[in-house]
Amino acid sequence: MLRLCRESRSGEQGSMAPLGMGLALLSLTTTLVILAAGSFYLSERRLTSVAESTALYALSQSDVLSNQNLPRFAGEFLEMHPLKGLQQVSLIEATTQDGFTVRVRLCSLWRPIFEVYIFSEVGMICSEGLARRGR
Repeated sequence: MLRLCRESRSGEQGSMAPLGMGLALLSLTTTLVILAAGSFYLSERRLTSVAESTALYALSQSDVLSNQNLPRFAGEFLEMHPLKGLQQVSLIEATTQDGFTVRVRLCSLWRPIFEVYIFSEVGMICSEGLARRGR
C-alpha cells in the first residue's frame, strides 16, 4: 500500500519556493499597509490635538470673540509651539459663529513612513478643534 502511494506521487514535480515567496510578499505588503494606516491615524490625532489647543489659546486671549482677532491669536499659538511630527501646518479657519465657540481648522501634509514604497503618495490631512466659553 505504501509502495502504491509513492509510485502515484513520483510524477509530481515542483517547488514550494514560489508559494513561499508569494506568502512573504503578501506579508510584507500587509505590514506596510498597516504601518502606513497607523502613521496616518497618529498624524491625524496629533493635528486634532494641536487644533484643539489652538482653539483654547485663541479663546483665552480674547475677552470678546470676533472673527477679526481669532486668526491672529491662532497664528501666534502656532508660531510659539513647535509642531513635532507635523509638516507644513496651515491655518485654514479660525472663526466664531455665536461669540462663545471658537472653531479652528488646520491642515498638514502627511507622508507615509516608508518613502521608497512604490505607492507612497503625499496626502493632506485636515482637522478641526472647538473650544467653548461658558455663559
